Amino acid sequence: MQLAEYLPRIAKKHSIIQLLCKMGLQEKICKIKFNQNAIAFIDLMDPEPRNAFIRGSFEPAFFEIAKAFMPDNGVFFDLGANVGLCTFGMLPAKPKCNYHLFEANPKMIELLSHSIKYHTANSIKLSHACVTEEEGITEFCLSNKQSGQSHVATIEEYGVKIPNLNLDNYCIENNISKIDFAKIDLEGHEVPALKGWNKCLSKRIVKTVYLEIIPENQSRYGLNTIDPLLYMESHGYKLYLCKKEDLGLFGQEPKFLPIRNRKFKPLVSRFLAKQYPNDFATDVLALAPV
Repeated sequence: MQLAEYLPRIAKKHSIIQLLCKMGLQEKICKIKFNQNAIAFIDLMDPEPRNAFIRGSFEPAFFEIAKAFMPDNGVFFDLGANVGLCTFGMLPAKPKCNYHLFEANPKMIELLSHSIKYHTANSIKLSHACVTEEEGITEFCLSNKQSGQSHVATIEEYGVKIPNLNLDNYCIENNISKIDFAKIDLEGHEVPALKGWNKCLSKRIVKTVYLEIIPENQSRYGLNTIDPLLYMESHGYKLYLCKKEDLGLFGQEPKFLPIRNRKFKPLVSRFLAKQYPNDFATDVLALAPV
């Protein structure tokens, strides 16, 4: 039963949708439409994907930037795909691109598989793995309340065993010589993942990286907030604030970033890793030097 999609907008609330699911009047796993014509399968008991269903949209500012940097036949990496809203949100505008999704949470794999089967005309490759530096096995801690908060287990936590994936090896095995855009959201495990991509980053074949930085996530593993930024900077990448609400908080004055053959020019503010406040959380754009 799919009652929630027929609710009037004013009645589409988290508590009402959860109640409908618990009463059996709404299937928990359902197909949603967001950002006008993007389609994905989600679990309505999961707060963040449910929010995309309620609003009918997901991170429109992200897609403005991602579309600007993605050529029509480019390569898109989604590290920490969750239910894949970043990937499936890109498909309507960039249907000819090659999409590579990486997700450690086994609960998300079934949902991602449903969405991929729905988009059979597109090139989408899914890897159920923990992207990290070393080969082997990682214990992954699952969050029952919110899938997006699942993370690599600390020594104090229990986790399910997930096979590791080294991104340098993955690119070699799949004959990938250029990645146009990579979204990285790994709940604090960004540094080990980036170290596993060292060769590709050194060669600057990863052109654009959209990276989530959250102090609490980094500190979970004894890392400093700026460690992922320092790592990108050490490979020659230039760092930018790219969210409207962040511009001017630190770093250089905001400027429009020209992109060859693109009408949209994102307004960004360049900064150095050492300028990034230790208690500041946002998304950062890292660009390989031209």
